[in-house]
Amino acid sequence: MSEVPRSAPVLRAAHVRVAPAEAFAVFTDQIGAWWPLPTHGVFGDRAGGLAFDAGRLVERAVDGSESVWGEVLAWEAPERLVVSWHPGRGHEDASEVEARFAADADGTRVEVEHRGWERFGDQAALRRRGYVGPGAWGHVLDHYADVSEPREDGADLTGVTLAYEAFFEEAQRGGFGPAPEGEWGAEQVLAHVALNDLALTAVAQAIVHGRTPDFRNVVCQDPDVLAAEVARSASPAERLARGRSLAAVALVAVARLSPTQRETPVHCVLHHDGSVVLDEVLPWAEVAVATQAGLHLPAHTGQLRDLRELGA
Repeated sequence: MSEVPRSAPVLRAAHVRVAPAEAFAVFTDQIGAWWPLPTHGVFGDRAGGLAFDAGRLVERAVDGSESVWGEVLAWEAPERLVVSWHPGRGHEDASEVEARFAADADGTRVEVEHRGWERFGDQAALRRRGYVGPGAWGHVLDHYADVSEPREDGADLTGVTLAYEAFFEEAQRGGFGPAPEGEWGAEQVLAHVALNDLALTAVAQAIVHGRTPDFRNVVCQDPDVLAAEVARSASPAERLARGRSLAAVALVAVARLSPTQRETPVHCVLHHDGSVVLDEVLPWAEVAVATQAGLHLPAHTGQLRDLRELGA
Protein backbone atom coordinates (compact mmCIF):
# COMPACT_ATOMS: atom_id res chain seq x y z
CA MET A 1 0.00 0.00 0.00
CA SER A 2 1.41 3.36 -1.02
CA GLU A 3 2.02 5.98 1.67
CA VAL A 4 -0.32 8.98 1.83
CA PRO A 5 1.65 12.24 1.53
CA ARG A 6 1.84 13.87 4.95
CA SER A 7 0.33 17.06 3.53
CA ALA A 8 -2.58 15.46 1.62
CA PRO A 9 -5.98 16.99 2.47
CA VAL A 10 -8.40 15.06 4.65
CA LEU A 11 -11.63 14.56 2.68
CA ARG A 12 -14.99 13.45 4.12
CA ALA A 13 -18.57 13.73 2.83
CA ALA A 14 -22.18 13.32 3.92
CA HIS A 15 -25.52 13.26 2.12
CA VAL A 16 -28.53 15.07 3.56
CA ARG A 17 -32.07 15.09 2.17
CA VAL A 18 -32.53 18.86 2.15
CA ALA A 19 -31.78 21.53 -0.46
CA PRO A 20 -28.32 23.17 -0.52
CA ALA A 21 -29.58 26.44 1.01
CA GLU A 22 -30.98 24.58 4.03
CA ALA A 23 -27.92 22.34 4.26
CA PHE A 24 -25.68 25.41 4.33
CA ALA A 25 -27.88 27.09 6.96
CA VAL A 26 -27.79 24.05 9.24
CA PHE A 27 -24.01 23.85 8.86
CA THR A 28 -23.54 27.50 9.78
CA ASP A 29 -26.51 28.90 11.75
CA GLN A 30 -27.16 25.71 13.72
CA ILE A 31 -23.60 24.47 14.21
CA GLY A 32 -23.94 24.83 17.99
CA ALA A 33 -26.77 22.29 18.01
CA TRP A 34 -24.96 19.51 16.13
CA TRP A 35 -21.23 19.89 16.63
CA PRO A 36 -20.18 17.28 19.27
CA LEU A 37 -18.83 19.83 21.73
CA PRO A 38 -18.57 17.55 24.79
CA THR A 39 -16.01 15.42 22.94
CA HIS A 40 -14.74 17.75 20.22
CA GLY A 41 -14.50 21.14 21.89
CA VAL A 42 -12.21 23.31 23.97
CA PHE A 43 -14.45 23.66 27.04
CA GLY A 44 -15.60 20.01 27.28
CA ASP A 45 -18.65 19.57 29.50
CA ARG A 46 -18.65 23.34 30.17
CA ALA A 47 -19.34 24.03 26.48
CA GLY A 48 -22.65 25.68 25.71
CA GLY A 49 -22.36 26.74 22.11
CA LEU A 50 -20.47 27.17 18.87
CA ALA A 51 -21.33 29.88 16.36
CA PHE A 52 -20.11 32.00 13.49
CA ASP A 53 -19.87 35.50 14.92
CA ALA A 54 -18.49 38.62 13.21
CA GLY A 55 -16.37 36.64 10.78
CA ARG A 56 -15.08 34.17 13.38
CA LEU A 57 -16.02 30.67 14.54
CA VAL A 58 -16.37 30.92 18.32
CA GLU A 59 -16.99 28.31 21.00
CA ARG A 60 -18.82 29.52 24.12
CA ALA A 61 -18.81 28.06 27.61
CA VAL A 62 -21.92 28.13 29.78
CA ASP A 63 -20.53 31.19 31.58
CA GLY A 64 -20.17 33.02 28.27
CA SER A 65 -16.39 32.58 28.02
CA GLU A 66 -15.20 32.37 24.42
CA SER A 67 -12.54 30.53 22.45
CA VAL A 68 -11.96 31.46 18.79
CA TRP A 69 -11.57 28.41 16.55
CA GLY A 70 -11.01 30.18 13.26
CA GLU A 71 -11.70 33.05 10.91
CA VAL A 72 -14.00 33.03 7.88
CA LEU A 73 -11.97 33.19 4.66
CA ALA A 74 -14.87 32.70 2.22
CA TRP A 75 -18.64 32.71 2.75
CA GLU A 76 -20.37 31.88 -0.52
CA ALA A 77 -23.83 30.71 0.54
CA PRO A 78 -25.19 28.23 -0.26
CA GLU A 79 -22.28 26.63 -2.08
CA ARG A 80 -19.02 27.09 -0.20
CA LEU A 81 -17.52 28.03 3.16
CA VAL A 82 -13.82 28.31 4.02
CA VAL A 83 -12.43 28.96 7.49
CA SER A 84 -8.98 29.00 9.03
CA TRP A 85 -8.83 26.25 11.67
CA HIS A 86 -7.09 26.46 15.04
CA PRO A 87 -9.31 25.21 17.92
CA GLY A 88 -7.41 25.66 21.16
CA ARG A 89 -4.51 27.35 19.33
CA GLY A 90 -3.57 30.81 18.11
CA HIS A 91 -4.52 32.07 14.64
CA GLU A 92 -0.88 31.83 13.55
CA ASP A 93 -1.09 28.04 14.07
CA ALA A 94 -3.97 27.37 11.67
CA SER A 95 -4.81 24.86 8.97
CA GLU A 96 -7.79 25.40 6.64
CA VAL A 97 -11.23 23.81 6.30
CA GLU A 98 -13.51 24.11 3.28
CA ALA A 99 -17.12 22.88 3.21
CA ARG A 100 -18.86 22.50 -0.17
CA PHE A 101 -22.59 22.00 -0.77
CA ALA A 102 -23.76 20.54 -4.09
CA ALA A 103 -27.29 19.52 -5.09
CA ASP A 104 -27.75 15.90 -6.06
CA ALA A 105 -30.74 13.72 -6.92
CA ASP A 106 -32.64 13.96 -3.64
CA GLY A 107 -30.80 16.45 -1.46
CA THR A 108 -27.29 17.80 -0.97
CA ARG A 109 -23.83 16.29 -0.95
CA VAL A 110 -21.74 18.03 1.72
CA GLU A 111 -17.97 17.70 1.36
CA VAL A 112 -15.41 18.77 3.93
CA GLU A 113 -11.78 19.25 2.90
CA HIS A 114 -9.25 19.87 5.64
CA ARG A 115 -5.93 21.04 4.23
CA GLY A 116 -2.84 23.16 4.81
CA TRP A 117 -0.85 20.56 6.76
CA GLU A 118 2.38 21.54 5.01
CA ARG A 119 2.41 24.67 7.19
CA PHE A 120 3.37 22.53 10.17
CA GLY A 121 6.64 21.20 8.74
CA ASP A 122 7.86 18.09 10.56
CA GLN A 123 4.61 18.01 12.55
CA ALA A 124 2.42 17.83 9.43
CA ALA A 125 1.73 14.08 9.53
CA LEU A 126 1.00 14.11 13.26
CA ARG A 127 -1.37 17.08 13.02
CA ARG A 128 -3.14 15.54 10.02
CA ARG A 129 -3.55 12.22 11.82
CA GLY A 130 -5.65 13.89 14.49
CA TYR A 131 -8.39 14.48 11.90
CA VAL A 132 -8.38 10.97 10.37
CA GLY A 133 -10.25 7.97 11.74
CA PRO A 134 -13.60 6.98 13.28
CA GLY A 135 -13.74 9.85 15.77
CA ALA A 136 -12.78 12.68 13.41
CA TRP A 137 -14.51 14.45 10.51
CA GLY A 138 -16.70 11.47 9.60
CA HIS A 139 -18.03 11.39 13.17
CA VAL A 140 -18.68 15.13 13.13
CA LEU A 141 -20.57 14.92 9.83
CA ASP A 142 -22.75 12.12 11.22
CA HIS A 143 -23.98 14.56 13.87
CA TYR A 144 -24.50 17.24 11.22
CA ALA A 145 -26.63 14.85 9.16
CA ASP A 146 -28.63 13.91 12.26
CA VAL A 147 -29.73 17.52 12.78
CA SER A 148 -30.18 18.25 9.07
CA GLU A 149 -33.06 15.78 8.83
CA PRO A 150 -35.55 16.53 11.65
CA ARG A 151 -37.00 13.74 13.76
CA GLU A 152 -40.53 12.60 12.99
CA ASP A 153 -40.96 11.93 16.72
CA GLY A 154 -39.48 15.25 17.82
CA ALA A 155 -40.91 17.27 20.68
CA ASP A 156 -43.81 19.65 20.12
CA LEU A 157 -42.05 22.98 20.55
CA THR A 158 -44.97 25.22 19.58
CA GLY A 159 -45.51 26.58 23.08
CA VAL A 160 -41.88 27.31 23.86
CA THR A 161 -41.35 28.83 20.40
CA LEU A 162 -44.26 31.23 20.99
CA ALA A 163 -42.87 32.07 24.44
CA TYR A 164 -39.51 33.01 22.88
CA GLU A 165 -41.25 35.11 20.24
CA ALA A 166 -43.20 37.01 22.92
CA PHE A 167 -40.02 37.60 24.91
CA PHE A 168 -38.01 38.92 21.97
CA GLU A 169 -40.89 41.06 20.70
CA GLU A 170 -41.03 42.68 24.14
CA ALA A 171 -37.27 43.19 24.08
CA GLN A 172 -37.38 44.74 20.62
CA ARG A 173 -39.95 47.32 21.66
CA GLY A 174 -37.39 49.05 23.89
CA GLY A 175 -38.21 52.14 25.93
CA PHE A 176 -37.11 50.56 29.21
CA GLY A 177 -36.65 52.57 32.35
CA PRO A 178 -33.94 52.07 34.98
CA ALA A 179 -34.34 49.00 37.17
CA PRO A 180 -35.33 49.39 40.81
CA GLU A 181 -32.42 48.97 43.21
CA GLY A 182 -31.30 45.36 43.47
CA GLU A 183 -33.18 44.21 40.37
CA TRP A 184 -32.09 43.54 36.79
CA GLY A 185 -32.34 46.02 34.00
CA ALA A 186 -33.37 45.03 30.48
CA GLU A 187 -29.75 44.34 29.49
CA GLN A 188 -29.30 41.91 32.36
CA VAL A 189 -32.59 40.15 31.58
CA LEU A 190 -31.52 39.58 27.96
CA ALA A 191 -28.07 38.43 29.09
CA HIS A 192 -29.58 36.00 31.58
CA VAL A 193 -31.87 34.40 29.00
CA ALA A 194 -28.96 34.09 26.55
CA LEU A 195 -26.74 32.40 29.14
CA ASN A 196 -29.60 30.15 30.21
CA ASP A 197 -29.98 29.07 26.58
CA LEU A 198 -26.28 28.13 26.49
CA ALA A 199 -26.89 25.96 29.56
CA LEU A 200 -29.99 24.36 28.00
CA THR A 201 -28.01 23.51 24.87
CA ALA A 202 -25.19 22.06 26.97
CA VAL A 203 -27.59 19.65 28.70
CA ALA A 204 -29.07 18.53 25.36
CA GLN A 205 -25.55 17.92 24.04
CA ALA A 206 -24.64 15.97 27.18
CA ILE A 207 -27.69 13.74 26.70
CA VAL A 208 -26.85 13.05 23.04
CA HIS A 209 -23.26 12.14 23.92
CA GLY A 210 -24.07 9.91 26.87
CA ARG A 211 -22.75 12.26 29.55
CA THR A 212 -24.37 12.72 32.97
CA PRO A 213 -26.36 15.95 32.55
CA ASP A 214 -26.63 18.59 35.22
CA PHE A 215 -28.56 21.87 34.99
CA ARG A 216 -27.84 24.80 37.32
CA ASN A 217 -28.87 28.41 36.78
CA VAL A 218 -26.55 30.00 39.36
CA VAL A 219 -23.92 30.88 36.73
CA CYS A 220 -26.38 32.71 34.49
CA GLN A 221 -27.46 34.82 37.49
CA ASP A 222 -23.96 35.78 38.63
CA PRO A 223 -23.59 39.61 38.42
CA ASP A 224 -20.07 39.46 36.98
CA VAL A 225 -21.06 36.88 34.38
CA LEU A 226 -24.10 38.94 33.40
CA ALA A 227 -21.97 42.09 33.11
CA ALA A 228 -19.48 40.29 30.85
CA GLU A 229 -22.31 38.99 28.66
CA VAL A 230 -23.81 42.47 28.34
CA ALA A 231 -20.40 43.87 27.37
CA ARG A 232 -20.05 41.40 24.50
CA SER A 233 -22.67 43.31 22.50
CA ALA A 234 -22.00 46.83 21.30
CA SER A 235 -25.67 47.81 20.94
CA PRO A 236 -29.19 46.72 21.92
CA ALA A 237 -29.77 45.47 18.36
CA GLU A 238 -26.64 43.33 18.50
CA ARG A 239 -27.63 42.02 21.94
CA LEU A 240 -31.08 41.11 20.64
CA ALA A 241 -29.65 39.34 17.58
CA ARG A 242 -27.27 37.37 19.79
CA GLY A 243 -30.14 36.32 22.04
CA ARG A 244 -32.31 35.22 19.13
CA SER A 245 -29.45 33.16 17.68
CA LEU A 246 -28.77 31.34 20.95
CA ALA A 247 -32.48 30.67 21.46
CA ALA A 248 -32.81 29.21 17.95
CA VAL A 249 -29.90 26.84 18.58
CA ALA A 250 -31.34 25.78 21.96
CA LEU A 251 -34.62 24.89 20.24
CA VAL A 252 -32.85 22.85 17.56
CA ALA A 253 -30.83 21.04 20.25
CA VAL A 254 -34.05 20.01 21.99
CA ALA A 255 -35.79 19.11 18.71
CA ARG A 256 -32.94 16.70 18.00
CA LEU A 257 -33.69 14.56 21.07
CA SER A 258 -35.63 11.31 20.81
CA PRO A 259 -38.61 10.67 23.12
CA THR A 260 -36.39 8.53 25.35
CA GLN A 261 -33.69 11.20 25.45
CA ARG A 262 -36.25 13.86 26.36
CA GLU A 263 -37.21 11.79 29.40
CA THR A 264 -33.59 11.64 30.61
CA PRO A 265 -33.49 12.45 34.35
CA VAL A 266 -31.49 15.63 34.93
CA HIS A 267 -30.41 16.98 38.30
CA CYS A 268 -31.71 20.57 38.35
CA VAL A 269 -30.62 23.13 40.93
CA LEU A 270 -32.36 26.47 40.44
CA HIS A 271 -31.70 29.67 42.35
CA HIS A 272 -33.82 32.79 42.76
CA ASP A 273 -32.74 35.89 44.70
CA GLY A 274 -29.80 33.99 46.15
CA SER A 275 -31.84 31.06 47.46
CA VAL A 276 -32.26 27.53 46.12
CA VAL A 277 -35.88 27.17 44.99
CA LEU A 278 -35.51 23.78 43.31
CA ASP A 279 -33.12 20.87 43.89
CA GLU A 280 -34.67 17.92 42.13
CA VAL A 281 -34.16 15.33 39.41
CA LEU A 282 -36.60 16.00 36.55
CA PRO A 283 -37.22 14.66 33.02
CA TRP A 284 -35.38 17.01 30.70
CA ALA A 285 -38.43 17.87 28.57
CA GLU A 286 -40.18 19.15 31.69
CA VAL A 287 -37.43 21.73 32.12
CA ALA A 288 -36.42 22.55 28.54
CA VAL A 289 -39.95 22.65 27.12
CA ALA A 290 -42.70 22.93 29.74
CA THR A 291 -40.90 25.13 32.29
CA GLN A 292 -39.38 27.33 29.61
CA ALA A 293 -42.75 27.89 27.94
CA GLY A 294 -44.91 28.19 31.05
CA LEU A 295 -42.70 29.84 33.65
CA HIS A 296 -39.20 30.98 32.76
CA LEU A 297 -39.73 32.97 29.56
CA PRO A 298 -43.11 34.48 30.57
CA ALA A 299 -41.55 35.67 33.85
CA HIS A 300 -38.77 37.51 32.04
CA THR A 301 -41.20 38.88 29.45
CA GLY A 302 -43.11 40.34 32.38
CA GLN A 303 -39.90 41.85 33.76
CA LEU A 304 -39.31 43.67 30.49
CA ARG A 305 -42.90 44.89 30.42
CA ASP A 306 -42.55 46.28 33.95
CA LEU A 307 -39.31 48.02 33.01
CA ARG A 308 -41.06 49.68 30.06
CA GLU A 309 -43.76 51.00 32.37
CA LEU A 310 -41.01 52.49 34.54
CA GLY A 311 -39.57 54.14 31.43
CA ALA A 312 -42.95 55.66 30.59
